[in-house]
Amino acid sequence: MSQTLKKLISTLLLTALIFTPFMQLTHVQAAGIIPLSKLGRVEELLYGSVSEKPILERVAVIEKTVYNSTQSGSIVQRSNKIISDLLITDEKSTSLLFLLNTVEWSITGELGTGNLIDRLNNLEEQVSGQRADGPLKTRIKNLYELTIKGQDLPVKKVESMNDQLIRIKLLAKINSGTARKGEKVPYQVMEDIKVQDTLIIPRGTKGELEITKIEEAGKMGKDGDIKIGFPSLEAIDGTKLTVAIQKEAQQENESQKLAIGASVLGTALLGLPGVVAGYFVEGKDEEIPAGSTFYIQVTENKELYGVEVK
Repeated sequence: MSQTLKKLISTLLLTALIFTPFMQLTHVQAAGIIPLSKLGRVEELLYGSVSEKPILERVAVIEKTVYNSTQSGSIVQRSNKIISDLLITDEKSTSLLFLLNTVEWSITGELGTGNLIDRLNNLEEQVSGQRADGPLKTRIKNLYELTIKGQDLPVKKVESMNDQLIRIKLLAKINSGTARKGEKVPYQVMEDIKVQDTLIIPRGTKGELEITKIEEAGKMGKDGDIKIGFPSLEAIDGTKLTVAIQKEAQQENESQKLAIGASVLGTALLGLPGVVAGYFVEGKDEEIPAGSTFYIQVTENKELYGVEVK
């Protein structure tokens, strides 16, 4: 074997020894073994905020809430069980979120405010006059049995309709003089959204718009400028749907004289591709009052599960 070939083989072997562990580590990291983003979503759903505590402690706290005891297995296994039980609806099982959403909608006609625990407490008090004891999983299933169970829950797989209109109401005001870029503003869905005979977004569903650009009104008639984006809206089964103000929503807003602001005369509501909408008023700070109503629309076709209502 020539010296050149020996050197080449040695170089290749050394490279493999150096980079193989790195490649394995990179693969493990990319795989996202511990689903931290979904774990955070569970915490927001249950408690209203994401914990900054160590992962093991976070998992144990959630388990205590949902099951009343810590579960066996690795952090990965325990996290995936929590996520599956709370968030995942498929042909074989219905998530606790889906179940609670359905019970609440069937009793009150809309989804309530607050985190999932607060909503469950309120429903139990409405139904029986007091909050129940025990783990959250058992309480939700018992409430379902007590209220609407007579047959299996009529869960149906459907596809969201691109351009389907959704009427919403702002729950807080926006003012170009005080608002800040990145600020989240809550809104509420005003009517049930269905695909044929299947409910996919109940009335009362909460979402948030995000301020993507804000400019105060200036001297010499400079316009106040607010631009807002719409992060995804959650369906009854927890599926995230992309929404925006685009052509169909803009036309509906204009035809019904609905706009994001106190006055609709002499204004321009812009539905740009993506998620951005703008509202302009000449020479003064613009305020979009709480209670303002307007249309947004679904901007994707996506499979999800809803409740068949006939």
